[in-house]
Amino acid sequence: MLGVLRRNPRYRLLWAAQAISMTGDWLNRVAILALLSSLGGVEEAGRVGLLFGVELFVRMMPTVFLGGLAGAVADRLSRRALMIGSDLIRAGGVLGYLLVDEPSEIPLLYLLLILQMGLGIFFQAARSAAIPATVDPADLGRAYELAAVTWSVILCVGALLGGLLAEVIGINGVFLCDAATYLVSASLLARLHLPAHEKAAEPFRWKEVLLFQDLARGVRHARERGVVWAILAKTFWGPAGGYLVLLPILASRHVEVEGDAAALAWYTSLYYAARGIGTGLGPVLVRRIWGTSDRTYRTQIAGGFGVAAVAYAILPSLPGLAGSLACVVVAHMGGSAIWVGSTTLWQTHVRESYRGRIFSAEFAGMTASFALAGLLAGLAYDRIGEWQLVIYAISASVLLAALCWMFGGRHEFRATLRSSESE
Repeated sequence: MLGVLRRNPRYRLLWAAQAISMTGDWLNRVAILALLSSLGGVEEAGRVGLLFGVELFVRMMPTVFLGGLAGAVADRLSRRALMIGSDLIRAGGVLGYLLVDEPSEIPLLYLLLILQMGLGIFFQAARSAAIPATVDPADLGRAYELAAVTWSVILCVGALLGGLLAEVIGINGVFLCDAATYLVSASLLARLHLPAHEKAAEPFRWKEVLLFQDLARGVRHARERGVVWAILAKTFWGPAGGYLVLLPILASRHVEVEGDAAALAWYTSLYYAARGIGTGLGPVLVRRIWGTSDRTYRTQIAGGFGVAAVAYAILPSLPGLAGSLACVVVAHMGGSAIWVGSTTLWQTHVRESYRGRIFSAEFAGMTASFALAGLLAGLAYDRIGEWQLVIYAISASVLLAALCWMFGGRHEFRATLRSSESE
């Protein structure tokens, strides 16, 4: 898999920039959760779920509103310039977290997070659309697989570093490190030379973007190519957003002193590291077991739903930290199978000039469902007070979503499969 880096120097630069800035993102995530716990009082009954639920909601919702614009821009302007500009502005925005040091300033934290995530969708849309231009066609699947594995490894390493650095240099020191990673990423991208990409045939019109008409063109193209339900797979995976809200709640069970933000950061980093290990192992194992074809991609997507739901449902019955972490690893192996399978499936069937908009449509649907599920899970935990019951409810929702996805997309998949086999 690493051979794709040796064979494709442009992808190597793009990958390095992704890895460095992503490390800062996960340092940032752990620091923000710890900061929220120290300012908002994680020990306060009836509030912890809402704090973490709103954080996830705020982190993800900018994608829904800006995804259409990001995709349209990525299909028309320089993707390299978009990535560099996003990195530079985010570096400045992250420094704003240094101003948040009182409970009354939590709204400012959320506003800064909206800015950071909103710019991030422009970066992601441009990066995802640029990948096919940086590798040979035969390496495309491996490039996406490496990108997914990198995300997983960085999640693991970045989360652990975030927990350690929070104790060594403090939460503000972690935010400074995050800003520095964006600057390094921008410097790498400045050396990246992308070939001119096929531009969207339609002119850019603000009205069409704001009314999602431009995004709808990408969806219509996906329907013509028979991959709409592949794009919807991540949206149906959305109920798993509830699991993400529960991770810091699970971590808080191991904190001996209430309000100990550094200890919460450390245990939260362990759970996110377990998530990273699972998402890293998933694509590699799936590819070796099932191979790569339209048929196997759909199989791994469906199987990913089941693995995740069952693993989390088992978690409450396993005592201790080790058992919980093992369940998280296995569950997110399933989640990564969904991610890689669906992305590779639709990317191999659509035209380059539509990739940015289709990526944005897919990402917007996923983030909206994740954000809503996370908020509901946080509120449910505050109301019920028993994380075990919330996990069971989320797992049931994931299984139901899987059945709906499989049933709804069965006709499209059969048509796409016949088309692929006849080529």
